[in-house]
Amino acid sequence: MPLTGPGPPPALASLTHLPSDVLDRLLAIGRPDGPDVAEALGLFARLRTTPEEGRAIEALLGLGALALPEDLLVAVASALVDRGELGTAARVLARSTSSPALVLRADLLARGGDLAAAVALVERVLLRDIDWPGARERHARWRDALGVGVAPPRPDPSSATMMTAEPEAPFRLVREVGRGGAGAVYESEDRDLGRRVALKVYHRPDRDRAQLLHEARVAVALAGRGVVRVFDVDPEHGWLVMEWAPHGALRLLLRARDAATLLPMEHWAVPLSDALARAHAAGWVHHDVKPANVLLCAPGAPLLTDFGIARRAGEPSPPGSLGYVSPERIAGRASHPRDDVYGYGRVLEDVIDALGAAADPSGRWGVLATACVGPDDTRPEDGSVLADFTREAAREASDTT
Repeated sequence: MPLTGPGPPPALASLTHLPSDVLDRLLAIGRPDGPDVAEALGLFARLRTTPEEGRAIEALLGLGALALPEDLLVAVASALVDRGELGTAARVLARSTSSPALVLRADLLARGGDLAAAVALVERVLLRDIDWPGARERHARWRDALGVGVAPPRPDPSSATMMTAEPEAPFRLVREVGRGGAGAVYESEDRDLGRRVALKVYHRPDRDRAQLLHEARVAVALAGRGVVRVFDVDPEHGWLVMEWAPHGALRLLLRARDAATLLPMEHWAVPLSDALARAHAAGWVHHDVKPANVLLCAPGAPLLTDFGIARRAGEPSPPGSLGYVSPERIAGRASHPRDDVYGYGRVLEDVIDALGAAADPSGRWGVLATACVGPDDTRPEDGSVLADFTREAAREASDTT
């Protein structure tokens, strides 16, 4: 048998070349003949046990975070954490919104001492699944460390099952369309005028009279494009009448994944930012910007509703809806327009998560959402600045399509 020169035994040689073969297969992710997510995760797990781990991470990140499936991106970030590269791991996950990614991001923030931002992220996980492993324990522990209480988190109050009595009002109730902690909203018919209206009936008018009047007065003070119109209010019987939005709330459209109504995003995202700009210019912070409080009269005609917890800028911040409260507000900062900017960014994220790549073919809306929910000092200062950024995103999205 001819000699072939020095080298490892055949079995060892095959093991030596195995990582490169595995890496080549892994880097075919996204190609028609490439691995699916499950196979890719298995391949990456095999590479983590070899000296090729660092090269695999670098090569995968070279493909671009947006090109990697979310589960694989989280696996790469976890590997970076194990290697002590915490900053890189945080940057890798900056635009990831899956529950595993949010929990890992929250852990990184907590390790860095930013407990308020960690709480904000884990609350987004609890909003989706109150029993997500470890989420409630983290939430209680970090809130306790912040000194803001350890009461168990509650989901969005729109899912509450409270009962509301038939109101003493000249309206025929057609159907219930929404329910929150303060009251229920009904599609109704004005018997005298024969028009459709939204009738909000407070659960406890005796207790919440001041909030009801406040909600109506702020909406009237901000009357104009993008703010729901209030037609009438009865504090004694606990109801107020608002204009009817035929397309309903973004929350319901997201559940239905109604792309026909929600896309293109600029149709409603631009006027919604304008409505926030007007509110902030008048000195108000809405404090509850979320899909349940954005209504659509038409695909391009959003209405901001529910001003019950609106406050003047600089006043103490009230409690808010789980998953939509900024880290700074969690930490106790006074009311600031950037709190609404955070909520706006969360709405953008919810739409992108629900509709996928079709919602953001240019990637520009995702960039804006990340800026809105990102560090306070880099977040748009108020609705006016936000509106400028939103128009820029709309132009870039339009150029892409």
